[in-house]
Amino acid sequence: MWDAAAPVLLSCAIVLALFFARFLWTIRGVPSDREKDAGTYGDHFVSVEDDGSVRELTQEEKDYLNTHFLPGDGNRPYIKDRYNQRTPDGKIGGFFLRRRVPRRVAILEA
Repeated sequence: MWDAAAPVLLSCAIVLALFFARFLWTIRGVPSDREKDAGTYGDHFVSVEDDGSVRELTQEEKDYLNTHFLPGDGNRPYIKDRYNQRTPDGKIGGFFLRRRVPRRVAILEA
């Protein structure tokens, strides 16, 4: 009996896991990929510099964020989850959601 139910249970578990992952991504405030088509995806982000300062994005950087990339593409932008998150080489710089910038940090002009 369990041999017949295992594929169904596994399929249900995978669907629920994918739904839950998408739900978590949405509640974190990450804009949807549909905004890339509209050209507004990049408006939700700022740039964290290696010295910890935060600045507005240039139009060129917004265009880069609005570009569709394949999941395994090594040229896709690095988007940080936390302000203090560091890259593998120890730098703090990267794109970051504007709404998650700590209040104590001023956002400078581009």
